[in-house]
Amino acid sequence: MKMKFVSVIVIGACAVLILSAGIASAESTWVDEITTSVTFYKTNYPTSNWDPYLGELFLVREAVNRGDQRTVKTKMSKWFKMLRQRDYGINEIAADELFNFALMVTPVQEYGISVPASAGDMVRESGY
Repeated sequence: MKMKFVSVIVIGACAVLILSAGIASAESTWVDEITTSVTFYKTNYPTSNWDPYLGELFLVREAVNRGDQRTVKTKMSKWFKMLRQRDYGINEIAADELFNFALMVTPVQEYGISVPASAGDMVRESGY
């Protein structure tokens, strides 16, 4: 009887671990998709400095995995701003493509992430 009880506990603990790992990996999937895209652009635009972008995404992935929504919000808001401003000399076309892709896969509303408008959007909004 005692052996069955221990077996049930072990099986239950394993199930919880597997479920937790599945949830954590699903949570970080969007960060991984963006990281893969940045790596693609790093390969195709070698004169651009993509390392600061990858560094921020690494911190975002860690924050997502530990459930730190405030850090995700802060770091991704910074990341989008860096991208919009073409910080670190990144290619403009690559920056626009990556910005649009990241906007599609990032749960912006869930984390309250600030996404800067493009210069063209700001001009249209002001009526000029």
